[in-house]
Amino acid sequence: MSTSPRVGIACPRAGERAAVADWLRAAEIEPVMLVDACFVTADVAGKPLDCVVADAALLTPHFLTALRKGDPTKVIIALGDADHPNVDMLTRKGVSFHVRPVSEKGLLLAVSLAVVEGRPNRRSPRRVVPRLESSIDGVAAVLLDVSSEGLRLEIAAGRAAKLSPQFVVHVPVLKMGVPVQRVWLKAAGSTSRLQCGATLLTPDDRTQRLWQRLTDPAAGWPPPKTAPARVPSDHFLGRVGRMLAEAPIVGSLAQLPWRGRS
Repeated sequence: MSTSPRVGIACPRAGERAAVADWLRAAEIEPVMLVDACFVTADVAGKPLDCVVADAALLTPHFLTALRKGDPTKVIIALGDADHPNVDMLTRKGVSFHVRPVSEKGLLLAVSLAVVEGRPNRRSPRRVVPRLESSIDGVAAVLLDVSSEGLRLEIAAGRAAKLSPQFVVHVPVLKMGVPVQRVWLKAAGSTSRLQCGATLLTPDDRTQRLWQRLTDPAAGWPPPKTAPARVPSDHFLGRVGRMLAEAPIVGSLAQLPWRGRS
């Protein structure tokens, strides 16, 4: 069985559907068509889909339920216009919304992060923290759990705009800000709260040491680093790493002197 990621495409626009499929194939990701003209089906044979790219107009509550059958956390990436009427509803249901026109690099980055997040055997163990107070651009947030690579936090649904693709989480107990890359976003059991999963963005040595104490307080300062296993440059995860490294710092993140400071 092929180990390549599988991504469903539900786009009734023929040109957009063909372009997305070509981009995925070029990245060695298998596209699976879920739409033919305006006919939609969620029946997929073979290995389960890692995520789905869909036209926002198709993502009714019924279709979302069908796409996530057997996997309620499956990542859905919606493509739509900036003034699409269902943006708020999709955000509450944990759908990642991308405004048209969509670029190849931006879409592949979103898909790659979705695929990596969906492979739990690649994550470090998570440590639950006692609702640790934090903030994002002055807006209150709560850390729920942390790992060596990332974190999960909760924020008021009305503040979802603060959760841009890249942002800084200020953690008072560490007296610093931690830059992160958003991976997923979903409702937190109610319409008033949202949860967000994010990965750390290449922290400096001091940030890494302090974050290590938060993720494993019994370990103290981390032991000397060992050389990481080499990943072939053409490997899927190698490409994800390169895309993350090349992703521009956006929004207010670009203005913040976050390295090792609060």
